[in-house]
Amino acid sequence: MAGGLPDFVIIGSQKCGTTALHAYLARHPQISMSRPKELDFFIEEFNWDRGVDWYRARFDNEAPVLGESSPNYTAYPKLKGVPERMAGLIPDARLIFMVRDPIDRVRAGYLHRYSNRAESRPMREAVLAPGETYVSRSQYYLQLSQFLEHYPMEHILLLDQDELLHERRPTMERVYGFLGVDEGFWRKTFNEPRLESASRGRRTRLGVVASKRLPPRTWRKVKHRRPFSTPYEKPELDDSFRAELEDLLRDDVAAFRELTGRRFDSWSV
Repeated sequence: MAGGLPDFVIIGSQKCGTTALHAYLARHPQISMSRPKELDFFIEEFNWDRGVDWYRARFDNEAPVLGESSPNYTAYPKLKGVPERMAGLIPDARLIFMVRDPIDRVRAGYLHRYSNRAESRPMREAVLAPGETYVSRSQYYLQLSQFLEHYPMEHILLLDQDELLHERRPTMERVYGFLGVDEGFWRKTFNEPRLESASRGRRTRLGVVASKRLPPRTWRKVKHRRPFSTPYEKPELDDSFRAELEDLLRDDVAAFRELTGRRFDSWSV
């Protein structure tokens, strides 16, 4: 039976572990996650015009708790109006916001797009180009503050990717408690890391075509293999570029620490 609306939404950030968290939550017997993962419904430029009936049909309301994950919901100011639309339809929803070292996230975001052949420019040129979201997606205070105009802080759970990677069981217990489901649920497979690496290889032109035509399950099995993907040298951040990013992110990181009361000692900014 389909037709429910989500009780919670993983709103981002991109390349911070949302795919892994989505996969873990999908295995909980009290939770049903949307299919596909990234619905992007509340984005006007993407799927908003499909209407609420289309959105409802992505969920199976036989489960007590429904959820979805769309990291593009935190791509302000390029993609505007997401919190307003979300609050208008699901005002009581719980939100999960995942973060990581903001400079590491910038690089991961670039590698993600470059490996998918959605980006071809050198990293510095692409990241600093006007209108791009590489930096703004790492401005976590900027992104979260948009949602805080419509949702109370107690409806938002903040997770650092390192918590999911290195403290998985207590982190999942915290997530389950936040969502009001059985906190003791665990599978042995959860001990295996599921954090996706977008930098395994670069999609070939044939891979671009195949990604659009093959069934999703088939594509997941072959996307990192030749002839659909080829290895490439992953660029690193030189000291000069890193310093530029630190200058761009420093004030936002300070505001984010003050807002959340968390130190994020391992971050480079």
